[in-house]
Amino acid sequence: MKLSSKGQYAVRALIYLSYNSKDNSVPVSLKDIAAGEYISLHYLEQIFFTLKKAGIVRSLRGPNGGYLLNKKPSELFIGDIIESVEPIEITSCISKSKAKKECGRKSFCLAFDMWNSVSKKITELLNSITIQDVIDEYKQKLSSSNTSNTSNRT
Repeated sequence: MKLSSKGQYAVRALIYLSYNSKDNSVPVSLKDIAAGEYISLHYLEQIFFTLKKAGIVRSLRGPNGGYLLNKKPSELFIGDIIESVEPIEITSCISKSKAKKECGRKSFCLAFDMWNSVSKKITELLNSITIQDVIDEYKQKLSSSNTSNTSNRT
């Protein structure tokens, strides 16, 4: 399974948004997110249009406007973010997309159940990790790095 740039950028942008919005009280502009994550502003606008339609973010207008999460970071799962911009699928034969034709081999395919099981496990994993989990892990990593740098100086 390979996640497209749309799914990757949506996750990265929302982690950045959450990390920089001071407990979801200060809106973050798309320009800041684009610069901080090295994502095209135009592409990010398209992604945030989709995220807003899905109810994941909300926008505030004005000179201090920008975007905020609609949920607490501890309630926003990585799987939900990805699913809002693209389907999570590892093969076309188990696609949930109505646009794709169902595989004619499904009823006698030896690998179908295995692919289906793998897909479910990936989805379960992505739906068990929140934005807050990612931020906490990052902060822990920073803290450990700072602690080891300090101890190396003594």
